[in-house]
Amino acid sequence: MPELPELEIMREVLAARVVGRPIREARAYRPAILKTVEPPLGVLCGRAFGGVERRGKQLILECGDDLFVVLHLMIAGRLVLTQTSARVTKATGFVVSFCDGEDLRLVENGTAKAAKVHVVRAPNDVEWVARVGLEPLSDEFSVPTLSRLVAGERRQLKKLITDQALLAGIGTAYADEILFAARLSPIRYASTLEADEIERLHAAIRTVLSEAVDRTRRESCGALVGERRTEGMAVYKRTGEPCPACGEPVAEIRFAETRTYYCPNCQAKGKTIADRRAWLRR
Repeated sequence: MPELPELEIMREVLAARVVGRPIREARAYRPAILKTVEPPLGVLCGRAFGGVERRGKQLILECGDDLFVVLHLMIAGRLVLTQTSARVTKATGFVVSFCDGEDLRLVENGTAKAAKVHVVRAPNDVEWVARVGLEPLSDEFSVPTLSRLVAGERRQLKKLITDQALLAGIGTAYADEILFAARLSPIRYASTLEADEIERLHAAIRTVLSEAVDRTRRESCGALVGERRTEGMAVYKRTGEPCPACGEPVAEIRFAETRTYYCPNCQAKGKTIADRRAWLRR
């Protein structure tokens, strides 16, 4: 699933490449992808995108003061710009065709078809947008703000920082990187953090996400980014590889469909965190 860094670069690329181009047609090739019926897709015809914003994991394409297209790519969604004459594949769920002969297509490979498209009069008409929390790279996200967010929270750190109603745009991959950079266990309860640990967590959130945005921008070379690259990641998807800080093998725990990567030495005082798969088998 794309997270804040990938989506921020998508926003930049879309702002550079689709804004101002008249729309000829918009079409949902998979009806379930469209989550709204009013206003209808036809109102986009003849308009042009005037700007592109990001709120959390949602991309918002503005078509005037009274019309917005909100995209949530979910797990496997990606955006491609291609010629209108190119064959529309079965993976294509939603298409905006421009008058100049190019399409913006939302594509989902595999069997998981979960991407969402909303056409609304205001972005906050979409629940995912209305309830999203603070942007972690904004000026509003300070150490005192983070202190208030963690105060009294009886939730594990990874669950807390991936809660979109608290912090916008952080998913499981960058949560693992952030907690490694902060040298904090992913299962540590947020309410137990000391003041210096909150400062470390705040710094790690800002640094990891900022560096990932810069890295993704360099790697994209002005194109819409596809799958997240693991180059530059310290622990994410590096099970068994040496920790870049201490050399201890990176470990992995899983529960349901979620995986967490961490260094036992740097984050868990040298101990391996019990894998909840084993608990379920008891």
